[in-house]
Amino acid sequence: MNTFEIIDSPIGGLVLIARNELLVGLYHEYHSPEPSPVLLGLPFAREQLNLAEEIPPEGSPAVDREAAAEVYRLTSDWLRAYFDGTVSEPVPYTLLNGTEFQRRVWKAVADIPYGETRTYKDIAGALGNESMGRAVGAAVRANPLSIVIPGHRVVGAGGAITGYAAGMAVKRALLELEAAVIAGAAA
Repeated sequence: MNTFEIIDSPIGGLVLIARNELLVGLYHEYHSPEPSPVLLGLPFAREQLNLAEEIPPEGSPAVDREAAAEVYRLTSDWLRAYFDGTVSEPVPYTLLNGTEFQRRVWKAVADIPYGETRTYKDIAGALGNESMGRAVGAAVRANPLSIVIPGHRVVGAGGAITGYAAGMAVKRALLELEAAVIAGAAA
C-alpha cells in the first residue's frame, strides 16, 4: 500500500509517494493531471510511527511506516540538496506503472545530465524514430517522478520552454536553477 506526504519546496508543495522502502511518485501540488487517488494511497503521519498500525483494507499489504519515513527523509534531503544547487545521485525509486514505450522515454529523460536539455525530437531520434516527438511529449507528461526523472530538461525545438505538468513557470524555474548552478561551478 502506498502512502504520501506533502513537503514545501521553492517551487511549491511537492507530493512524495512511497511504497514501503521505495519512492514511487513525486508530483507538484498543482500537477496536471493530478495523480490518481489510488496511487496516492494513505496520508503519512509521522506522529503515528510509534502507534499501532492502522488496519489496511482487506487484501491490501500492510504499510511499513518506518521504511516509508526513511524514503521521505532521503527524498526530502535529496530535494533540499537539489534546490541548494548540490548535485547528488537520485534517491532509490521504482516505476510501478507505464507502458514499455513510456519506460523507454523515462529512461532517456533520466539520462539527461544536470544542467542540459534535450528536445522531444532528440529523444524520439534516440529511440529510433524522430517523428515520435508528440508521443515522447505525452510520455514525459505521464512521468510519475518529477525532478527525479527530470522532465523539465525536455524542451521544444530551438530550446523553447513548452508544456510541463507543473506549469511552464515551474519548468523555467528548474532550468534556470540548474543553469545558475552550472554557471557558478564554471566560475
